[in-house]
Amino acid sequence: MTEDTRPVVVVGSGAVGTMLAAQLQRNLPERRIYLAGSATPSLDTSAHLDEIESDGVNVRGEAAYTVRPLVCRGAVDITASHLFFTVKAGRVEAAAAEFSSMAGEGTIAAVFSNGLDVCKDLPRSYREGGVVRGLVGTGAEITKPGRVKQFGALDVTLAPEPGAVEDSPLVRRLAEFLEPLGVRVRQKRDGKEAEWRKAVANAVINPLGAALELRNGELLETPSAAVLVDALAKELQALIDAEGLALDALEIVRETARATAGNRNSMWQDLMRGRQSEIREVTGRFIERANSRGILFSTHKSLYYRVLSLEKASSSRDAGGDSRLDIEGGNS
Repeated sequence: MTEDTRPVVVVGSGAVGTMLAAQLQRNLPERRIYLAGSATPSLDTSAHLDEIESDGVNVRGEAAYTVRPLVCRGAVDITASHLFFTVKAGRVEAAAAEFSSMAGEGTIAAVFSNGLDVCKDLPRSYREGGVVRGLVGTGAEITKPGRVKQFGALDVTLAPEPGAVEDSPLVRRLAEFLEPLGVRVRQKRDGKEAEWRKAVANAVINPLGAALELRNGELLETPSAAVLVDALAKELQALIDAEGLALDALEIVRETARATAGNRNSMWQDLMRGRQSEIREVTGRFIERANSRGILFSTHKSLYYRVLSLEKASSSRDAGGDSRLDIEGGNS
């Protein structure tokens, strides 16, 4: 089979998207790697993209390096071999529509956003060709324009779109592309279970860390926060059991918090910057499922409304906050 040397496009220029584009460019120096933002980016994102165009992406973490991926604002006239969507949950549909012209025959589309059922937000034209559900296990934070702090090696889980009958060959193809590039890849056959595992961790760590202003590891080390971690996990466990999934909510949350202990989660970062968070997609969709099954979800509901209140207060302090698609989906 002839090697596909078409450009790779990462749609979403926040911390995770920038980290991914940098990793790809570092390990594929001769390949065109695009970091794509909206055609009308926010002021913060515009400054970030300008810095990358000028001086490249400076990554700090397990390794320290600088690379210069290409930058585009809106779609450009190319066809990508891979389209990675790292935008916020709730922005996938808009991002897919804006960049649809960059998908062609054989393009692999992968959605790395947080939340449940995000692949369903892709237009039919993408889904008919098969979609990979990607889940990033590595935290990242933009410390200043053009600079990303990475918490550990880039670790991703790849699975078929939840509910798909058979997408395993597509998952294998994407794994074979990423593994030689220094990405730790786990392949899962059950897309629903893989998505729920990540969503459960996000639904506890992200809103609780944002509300209490605690880093992931501090949620387990602070007694008052640890009590809430247990209560939130217990409510999620009731929903998990009703869905027929073999997952341990508390174990998932503790394992994720320890693995990303130093990370300031993306929801907290959003509130700091006056931006709309992912609380509606991360917690809101769990609440909808719990309500439909008659499951008491009071702790999650209280936290949900607390984050909405903080979000409103932070956006009023920073009128420049922006929730457009150039702001990527965060990770625990």
